[in-house]
Amino acid sequence: NGERSIENWNLKQKNIYINLDQETTNSKTNFMFGYTDTDSQGRPYGLTVKNDPNKPKDNYIGNALPSAPDGKINTNPTWRRDKNTNLVMTLNHEQKINDHLKAFLNAGHFKQDWYYYTGFSKTLLNEAGDFSATSDNYSLLEKRDYAQIGLKGDFKTGDLKHEWVAGVDRMWHYYGGAKEYKDTATPRPGKPANPYEQHWYGNIYHPNTGSFTPPTFPQSDAYYGTHARISGWSVMDSITTGNEKLNILVGLNGKSIAKDAYNTDGSHNAKTGDYYAVSPSYGINYTFDPRVAVYANHTEEFVEGGIVGNGYANQGTTLDPYKTKQNEIGVKFKTGDFFHKISYFDIKQANAVDVYKGGLKYKLADGERRHKGFEYTATGTLAEKWNLIGGFMHLNAKQKTTSAATNGKRPNGVPEWSANLGVEYKASDDFSVLMRGNYVGSSYVLDEKYGVPSYFTLDAGVNYKTSLNSTPVTLRAMCYNVTNKKYWAPSGNVLHSGGPRTFMLSAEFDI
Repeated sequence: NGERSIENWNLKQKNIYINLDQETTNSKTNFMFGYTDTDSQGRPYGLTVKNDPNKPKDNYIGNALPSAPDGKINTNPTWRRDKNTNLVMTLNHEQKINDHLKAFLNAGHFKQDWYYYTGFSKTLLNEAGDFSATSDNYSLLEKRDYAQIGLKGDFKTGDLKHEWVAGVDRMWHYYGGAKEYKDTATPRPGKPANPYEQHWYGNIYHPNTGSFTPPTFPQSDAYYGTHARISGWSVMDSITTGNEKLNILVGLNGKSIAKDAYNTDGSHNAKTGDYYAVSPSYGINYTFDPRVAVYANHTEEFVEGGIVGNGYANQGTTLDPYKTKQNEIGVKFKTGDFFHKISYFDIKQANAVDVYKGGLKYKLADGERRHKGFEYTATGTLAEKWNLIGGFMHLNAKQKTTSAATNGKRPNGVPEWSANLGVEYKASDDFSVLMRGNYVGSSYVLDEKYGVPSYFTLDAGVNYKTSLNSTPVTLRAMCYNVTNKKYWAPSGNVLHSGGPRTFMLSAEFDI
């Protein structure tokens, strides 16, 4: 409850989580329940960089992006508000049938209800940091129900040990809510009123959001929604040699996705899609000795298409399902007291782009996105009382689309390099100090039109264990972005202002 490190952002949140476990000689059961209620006023959000090809003269803001403002500045007014609740429940049960066979049940329920939402969408106008904005209003409800049953067991064939799993599952997914409404805007001089007119104007360095008049919205029960039923089956076998040096994993997964849709007037739209695919997975791991192992794997997954968010004419619809494919090879080894992992990966997934039709913006699937790169991580002991953990990643990401504007271009907001390094000094069992550096390399927005600079942030903290009336207590203090670095953190074509210097204190009681 209270204000955040960012100005004019007030957050009230209540939550409760309960986890229950029971284990007997022949069974294991887990039940988890969680509920969160959130009321957020003035929650910050980034600025969109314009990319409307129908208005080329208004498409670019200048020769470069404006420099990032101080992270504590909030460009959203306090009446930008959202209230939502989250409910999650899971049930997992495993029942022993005999020494080599078990049955299992997994079930879950998730419900997210955005019952109140007033947004504030900003568009960057020029290098000076001026922006225009509109406000929108709608509610949103998302539900997921899941159930899975199956068997797992083990057996031997000669010198090989098999651990297998087979199961069937189904998920019901609903996403929908009230139609999005723009504010009833005040017209510009000499122009008629237009409910889509952008009419708030500010600057990222001096937003003066207190002068922004709250919007009004039309009232309607207009409604949209999508339903998806996802059914699947899976089999998997993990094969290990007698000396446990070689492990081979093979699996197959079949998935059927059926979709329904509702129109914005509430009427039912007939089935909008029926899809099916089989996805294989396999991998191998060979341990030369306790200090060196190599591995390779290939995984495929058929997943429901992404949900189109606000700001698009096809808001609330889901894109077609697609299959992701990932290949990875690597080596894990130990030198002294350090564990190392070096890996190369190649990932293919569906790509989504903004398309303009009749002056309206749509989010549509187009081609694929491919991420290739390598990653190195290390963790271990530098010297007595000194621990280190760190790594870096190089990512070569490209789009393959039907449009010359995006084909061969790097996806917006995806950096080429990233790295982190953390050092911990344990003065005693009760006191330790942590220092961590985070580096994110440069990236692009607006299909390589503008470069977003790289940035480096520094975090520091201490942990202290003590007791209060014989109750063990762990006290933690952290400072994020110690130097108060100003930076842009892009997500697609949206520029988010990096978080300011932030202090956090916590106490954990072991009762």
